[in-house]
Amino acid sequence: MKAAVWNGPHDLSIQDVDVPSPGRGEVLIETKAVGICGSDLEIYDGRFKQSVPPLILGHEGGGIVHTVGDGVSMVHKGDRVSVECVLSCGRCEYCKKGLFGLCENGGVLGMVGANGEYAEFFVAPEKNCHILPDEISWPEAGVIDTLAGPAYAAAKLNFPLESSVAVFGPGPAGLFFCALSKLRGAVKVFLVGTRDYRLKHGPEFGADRLINVHEEDAVESIKAETEGKGVDIVIEAAGSEEALNASLSVLKKGGVMLLYGVLGGGPISVNVQPIQMFEYTVLGSATVDYPPAIKLIKTGKIKVQNLVSHRLTLDQLPKAFSSGLIEKRHENYMKGVVLF
Repeated sequence: MKAAVWNGPHDLSIQDVDVPSPGRGEVLIETKAVGICGSDLEIYDGRFKQSVPPLILGHEGGGIVHTVGDGVSMVHKGDRVSVECVLSCGRCEYCKKGLFGLCENGGVLGMVGANGEYAEFFVAPEKNCHILPDEISWPEAGVIDTLAGPAYAAAKLNFPLESSVAVFGPGPAGLFFCALSKLRGAVKVFLVGTRDYRLKHGPEFGADRLINVHEEDAVESIKAETEGKGVDIVIEAAGSEEALNASLSVLKKGGVMLLYGVLGGGPISVNVQPIQMFEYTVLGSATVDYPPAIKLIKTGKIKVQNLVSHRLTLDQLPKAFSSGLIEKRHENYMKGVVLF
């Protein structure tokens, strides 16, 4: 079968590899769609240090169950499935607490310790497979994981009554945070970014105020529109040092910051004094929750189809990384999905 194999920084190529065989409790899936994630770019560049080559990348997809291994009973040949990428043992201290994303023995398909989904077939545990409703198309299926992360993270936040929220980063995840904030009762959502073509999606996802930092000072504007107090919750979904520091500057005393954007490549400079002085709560999140994400897409409460700006074949994937299409956001790139 063909697969996109990463052999080190800036070295991604399509290779012929053996079709994997499902072990006990696993299924072999014929791939139909895989979303391209920003963390794939971090791996490609060599900034995501947990990834070790050679590795088949891809962790945001699904397909049709082709073969089931011994002990599989809930998933059957021919089922359409979306596959959760986080692997967990179910036995360690964290798994027993339900914190599967912190598993001591786990990994992530296509990222840490396990080959991924940019291949014609891939293997995944049965417990990671979620039946995909017929109402969800394959391009939409390639966005489920992108929504599943914010769905999990938003559930960790205690939204105050009539809360105000600032989201830094108008990519798909940032837009989903806007929508989820509104669904959880936020009355004012600021969306901050650097590209108008991305910011323009904000209103359809519930953003009330769009701020392009090339045109106005986000900190000054948000402070001015919140009576100088700042927002109750700030979500950093951009993965940049500048956005992180600006996020701290617009947070109300006693507020909550969620770190969601991937900040790879080493240490960054952050003024931590406000965290202590203003008693901020800072949360990180890297886990996913598929059932609510699937339900939100199925019911149309969050529409994802318009965010798929590029539909690629597997053969086109290496060039998409090397050409700057993904990194530099060429051609108004928003979200890519590899379709098989």
